[in-house]
Amino acid sequence: MLVTDRHRCRGRPLVPLIVQAIEGGVDWVQVREKDLADDALRAIVLELRGAAPGVRISVNSSRRVARTLDLGLHLPASAEYQDGQTTSGLWGRSVHGPAEAESAAREGADYVVAGTVYPTESKPGRRGRGSELVEEIVRVVSPVPVLAIGGVSVTRIPELIHAGAHGVAVCGVLLGSNHPRRTAQSLRLALDVALRASR
Repeated sequence: MLVTDRHRCRGRPLVPLIVQAIEGGVDWVQVREKDLADDALRAIVLELRGAAPGVRISVNSSRRVARTLDLGLHLPASAEYQDGQTTSGLWGRSVHGPAEAESAAREGADYVVAGTVYPTESKPGRRGRGSELVEEIVRVVSPVPVLAIGGVSVTRIPELIHAGAHGVAVCGVLLGSNHPRRTAQSLRLALDVALRASR
């Protein structure tokens, strides 16, 4: 999953960078632009759909955009769950520990994003808990899929998959890259190899 943040694109337009990452192997995009109104979020999604038809898209926090555009919905840990919040049926939540993860599983989340696993610029000052955090969360939510987020890199992916993660979510490593397609290819290869080895 690529989690967007246009402020980390170093002045470059967001959607073309996302498209390059998709060409490199990203198959899920979470549009997370919390300072934008619904109309602006909708415009990003429509531009992305036009440029990369068929890619899975979720939107962060905006139930309205999720419903009207038939997207997945991703909720922060503190956001209130509501029945019928997305027409696609695919929704998930960010979690930071076993208690939040267990609560999300009880609510019927389709997946959880667990972090922060390693220190990251997205969460300055927050110490990562490493693969131990993933193991704790997998233990309480299985079989709900867990994606690991926070400081994810090619070299760290095997450890996260071995800890039970089904995949990873990334932001700056792709949006800040000089070569998003090539970086995505490296991440995808590491992920696929680690997943095959874990079966």
